[in-house]
Amino acid sequence: MALTDNNESKVRISADEMEAFLLLPPPPPGEPYTKEEVMAFIQKSRVNHGVDEAAVERMINGRIFGREVRIAKGTKPVDGQDGFYQYNFNMDLNNKPTVREDGSVDYWSIHTIEMVEEGQVIATYTDPIDGVDGVAVTGRPVLAKRGRPQPPLSGKGFSRSADNHTYTADITGKIEMKNDRIQILSVYEVSGDVDVRTGNIDFRGDVIVHGNVSVGAVVKATGSITVDGLCEACTIEAGKDIVLRGGVLGAYKAVIRSKGNIHAKFFEYSTIEAEGFIEVESALSCNMVSYDRIYMEGKRASLVGGYAYGTSGIEVNTLGNVNEVKTQVHVGASTEVLKEIIDIQGRLADANAMLKKITEGLTQLETIAHEKGINISTDERRIALLRTKMTKQAEIASDTKALDRLNDIVERGKGAFVRVIHEVYAGTTVTIDQTMLRVKDEQHSIDFVKRQGNVVMTALDDLL
Repeated sequence: MALTDNNESKVRISADEMEAFLLLPPPPPGEPYTKEEVMAFIQKSRVNHGVDEAAVERMINGRIFGREVRIAKGTKPVDGQDGFYQYNFNMDLNNKPTVREDGSVDYWSIHTIEMVEEGQVIATYTDPIDGVDGVAVTGRPVLAKRGRPQPPLSGKGFSRSADNHTYTADITGKIEMKNDRIQILSVYEVSGDVDVRTGNIDFRGDVIVHGNVSVGAVVKATGSITVDGLCEACTIEAGKDIVLRGGVLGAYKAVIRSKGNIHAKFFEYSTIEAEGFIEVESALSCNMVSYDRIYMEGKRASLVGGYAYGTSGIEVNTLGNVNEVKTQVHVGASTEVLKEIIDIQGRLADANAMLKKITEGLTQLETIAHEKGINISTDERRIALLRTKMTKQAEIASDTKALDRLNDIVERGKGAFVRVIHEVYAGTTVTIDQTMLRVKDEQHSIDFVKRQGNVVMTALDDLL
């Protein structure tokens, strides 16, 4: 018999054209369907790919009528894979020490520098894989996602092979990746101590000292500084982070300064200053300043004696001691910072007023020159004014940058508090902004916060 839509024969194609279904009504008595006529009907219905002839035969021979049966399935596309890089160095650096189960702090777990050796393969590239297009049951191509190539790595300190597949370090040094750009930078590495034999160090880059830093030594770096051993009465200054795994015995002469963060095992009788946070297990009779926060973690985390300023806050286990040693802590906006802001604002007002007068003077000279038709490009008065103008503009730029930094410090200090997990002893003074509270009796597990213009003590949650 002839198959037509008139006798309710129907082929349904799915919306994505990846499947087709056939419905056959019961044939008239004595007029069975043949495979050839059903296949012709399917093809006439635009289904010409992925037809399951065995399914069609099962429908006819098994007399499967009056319901849909899937009789065609398209070929799905196989998406390609993008090209990718395999990096052979640690990109996930850790600048926080881990706390051991016994409560002590493992400063060896801090990993702020990743080193590579000259000739080391630092990255390999795998080409993209092309996709395989699919086909709908109607014969329509179904496009696969194409694998996209990646651009060659950019940066310095390494070379790449002619085919851009292999990247090799040109020097031994510190490797870092920022904004998809790799840099291998020189690192000054001292295998032993820094002392009279090595001399002082002033290096453009990062410094690693595997020994101690002796009395009187000076170590300076534009990058980070890491010291594996003990620091004595020395000077250490870094443009980035400082990690002192062995701590500092300062003898009131050690000076540690960082434009980044400072991590240390302990500080004794030292001066410490960080633009970022300070993280140390214990501090004894130190002058400590952080324009971020001071964290004192670990089983023996204590701050005894001296002065500690953390703009955003200070967290410590024990503050002061039973002997009531004078211990001062300060958070929030300090008087010194506020005074410096006022001083800079005054300088900026004077400089801008002077700049305005200079600009007016230059305008007058140019107006007179224009009226008289003379060239004043070499006039000494004009040259002197231009020089003064440039000097004032440089001063204004410098002071504006300094003012922005100080305003940022004040902003960080909003809502600052001092948290003491265990004991705070008499002899301790706590200052928030410019308001001070003297601790007269031993207290336990408290926060010092500022409320209604006063420094008050509030109990910590029981979980602490």
